[in-house]
Amino acid sequence: MELTSLLGLILSIVSISVGDILEGGNPLHVIHLSSVLIVIPTAMFSGMTATHGAYVKGAYKEFKMVWIASKVNLNQTIKQIVELATLARKDGVLSLEGKAAQIEDDFLRKAVSMIVDGRDAESVREDMEIQIEVLEEYYHGCGHYWVLVGESCPTFGLVGAVMGLMLALGLLDDPKAMAAGIAGAFTATVTGIFGAYAFFGPCGHKILAKAKDIIQEKVLIVEGIAGIANGDNPRNLEEKLLGFIKPGEPKVSQFE
Repeated sequence: MELTSLLGLILSIVSISVGDILEGGNPLHVIHLSSVLIVIPTAMFSGMTATHGAYVKGAYKEFKMVWIASKVNLNQTIKQIVELATLARKDGVLSLEGKAAQIEDDFLRKAVSMIVDGRDAESVREDMEIQIEVLEEYYHGCGHYWVLVGESCPTFGLVGAVMGLMLALGLLDDPKAMAAGIAGAFTATVTGIFGAYAFFGPCGHKILAKAKDIIQEKVLIVEGIAGIANGDNPRNLEEKLLGFIKPGEPKVSQFE
């Protein structure tokens, strides 16, 4: 579970609710079914119109990234690459053929298979960088869809509010009903703003942020495999790859 996503959403709701209660309001009054129906689905359909179909499908498929902890572990990936480098330096690149079949990561397995087949480092790098570019574009499209949905929410919240006010103004003969209608109309504005800045927008940016970790791991793998193909010293290769670790995160070396 991605705690930052869950806690961020919960605390956003709590802080708004507490502020509303302190002003004598009731947060439940903000929940208005017609406002939700006007704002949320319409914003999603609007984002769909602006996004390539493949990325719309991917956006819903990858939405789980917001709530599930990232599986990227650079230290573990570096350890695996250094082990392969050590074996290749000792017994030759062909000795990696048996290891390649045991590698779970498709990207790493394909890269290892390339150098086992005799491909040089530059050739492997060119092929894998194309895949990285395509993958990067895919995640950008998926995350950007949700950002677009978030950006659309306030506008459709305004549309819902105007529609509600138009209906409320038809109740001039009943001031009490008109007041209730006006209050209901403004729930659409609240729904739109909350959807934009507390949910859909942050979710889209979280997907984009996590995608950077995935892409970074792929770039690391390419550098590592290129190092193995060039016959780099495993210790020097590890030192180079540890440079991919973010500041503040532990760097685990096999040679210490």
